[in-house]
Amino acid sequence: IKELPRRYFGEGITILGGRIFQLTWRSGVGFVYDLRSFKQLDSFSYDTEGWGLTNDGRHLIMSNGSDSLMYLDPRSFAVVKKIKVRDGGKPVMLINELEFIKGRIYANILGSDYLACISPSGLVKEWIDLRLLRARLGKENAGVLNGIAYIAKTGNFLVTGKNWPVLFEIRID
Repeated sequence: IKELPRRYFGEGITILGGRIFQLTWRSGVGFVYDLRSFKQLDSFSYDTEGWGLTNDGRHLIMSNGSDSLMYLDPRSFAVVKKIKVRDGGKPVMLINELEFIKGRIYANILGSDYLACISPSGLVKEWIDLRLLRARLGKENAGVLNGIAYIAKTGNFLVTGKNWPVLFEIRID
């Protein structure tokens, strides 16, 4: 466990090249840690909020709650590409938690019980409905869907939310 100083609100995390990259929500500061020791190796800044973070094996992919995803160089942290996410030509806002799987970006949309499956060009290819998971919680004030992770070994996803008392393992066909 790596504890952040109280002035930071930790958000998206991804692992790339033996390093852990972490965003903070409103501080405009990210951190880089060694994967084995959790020792802080570096920090970086960005001029937006930090929401979700994943990687495509080459770049960090960051969300900030808007309809854009930013590709960052993992060494310089410069934005090398920005894509606008669209569904039927309409902007998809509040893009939150991210996972990159087999060439697609899976994104939780804040305030909804859906995951968007996004192509590298920014087009939403499909919506994954997770409302049944909320129904299984049996808790009205469970908070929003907010966590997704992919288990490469099984091909399953782990999903959870703010104040959800459980973690669900699901398969998406």
